Amino acid sequence: MNRQTELDGLRAIAILLVIAFHAWFFLQFAMPEKQTFLAFSDALPWIAGFIRRGDVGVDVFFVLSGYLLSLQLFYEFKKNDRLNFLRFYQRRLFRIYPLYIIALALVSVGAGPSLALMGNLFAYNIWFDPFEVIIPWSWSLSVELEYYAIAPLLVLFALNQRRLMFLVLGFCALSVGYSFWVLAAFPQLTRFSIIDLEIAENRTDLTLYYKHLYVSMPVRLAQFILGLAGAWIIAYHSEKFAAFARRYSVLLTVVALAGLAAPLLYNPHGEMANANQLAAFVEMRFGRVVFAFAVALVIMLMQIGQARKLSRVLSAKPLEPIARFSFSMYLFHPLFVYLGITFWVGSDTVSTISFAAYLGVFLTAVVGSMLLGFLTWYGIESPAINFGRRLGNQSKP
Repeated sequence: MNRQTELDGLRAIAILLVIAFHAWFFLQFAMPEKQTFLAFSDALPWIAGFIRRGDVGVDVFFVLSGYLLSLQLFYEFKKNDRLNFLRFYQRRLFRIYPLYIIALALVSVGAGPSLALMGNLFAYNIWFDPFEVIIPWSWSLSVELEYYAIAPLLVLFALNQRRLMFLVLGFCALSVGYSFWVLAAFPQLTRFSIIDLEIAENRTDLTLYYKHLYVSMPVRLAQFILGLAGAWIIAYHSEKFAAFARRYSVLLTVVALAGLAAPLLYNPHGEMANANQLAAFVEMRFGRVVFAFAVALVIMLMQIGQARKLSRVLSAKPLEPIARFSFSMYLFHPLFVYLGITFWVGSDTVSTISFAAYLGVFLTAVVGSMLLGFLTWYGIESPAINFGRRLGNQSKP
């Protein structure tokens, strides 16, 4: 399957969103108290408000993974009438683990083996206290690795249209239903935002939020499954979907834009007020599924040539190296965020930070992690990927 530059561009946007979010979020550690950070956050220009929800870049990654992996597997099944499970797992293993193990080793120097380290290594850390994750942002890799374990089985199950519909509706209902259950079991999470809990230093409820509503597999499965559904449509019914998209282009555009804007309904890093309780209710239960559906729809529209202008923007050459180095950038960018904070803000706590300083921190993180990504790509990732492909090609179906 040929490399698709518009999807590379979407991957680049995803990692830039994540870095923008962390460049903002980590600034709280340069301030004397959370209330000061809240004031800084509220003072951001409205046009830059999206950075407070830049963590949705992870959801984009999940939809992309579900789409691209499933599309490869659907094409493989169409060609061979079977799937090579061993080859799939070998390729995934050598794509993720070489650089990931190095990152874990660097972070764990001097600490030695531990249950927390094993949790990261074997991808079960998301089921325990998320604050004990060795690389805090690596929770998403655990979610990905757990999905990889069942991805070929899900593709085989979804070959039948009725089973595909059952899978999509079932997993989306699971995601929404699980969120309803968590918020019914812990109603305090609906009355206070994340920033409220952080200002109150309420570690117990913060742990509940992150464990059950943020890093939990049930609330993230819908992203992968919607990507899988999009891959099935493109692999088996692209002409029918293209005709449908041409006929209802305005409607699909409105649906996609509305879904992409869904996370902006509620900012969990602002104070919970009566005015935003309804938005919080809707977004906390349905927001991730709606957003993932919109991302999958955008991918499908680009794949059939319906969103040509967007495809041209995302195919811009400057985005290609960002996409290529995105895995390394994801693993290591917080190091450069802290470097940027030290350079642009200083090592002492401050009561205010300008938006220009924030941009400096963001650009330092992007450039620094890209430079490291260049080294890790050619020194570690690319050789490991090629080895995994050679090994996979030798595997018998």
